[in-house]
Amino acid sequence: MKTENETFENALKNLEETVEKLEEGTIPLNEALKTFESGVHWSRECKKFLDNAGQRIEKILKNENGEYEQKELVEDE
Repeated sequence: MKTENETFENALKNLEETVEKLEEGTIPLNEALKTFESGVHWSRECKKFLDNAGQRIEKILKNENGEYEQKELVEDE
């Protein structure tokens, strides 16, 4: 299911489409199970992307001593 060019946005879109299909409740049980398996796959792919992003953010926030600095996030007005 995953391709080399997979992005978080694509994985999330696939997950949302899978959830919508299951919520309709009109597909046969066997197809619903396969669709559910697909949803679990896309959920795990999204989690991988988010975990990776979190690790990158942690690296960015470390100071030169290897310690984390708490920084206030300021929203643009």
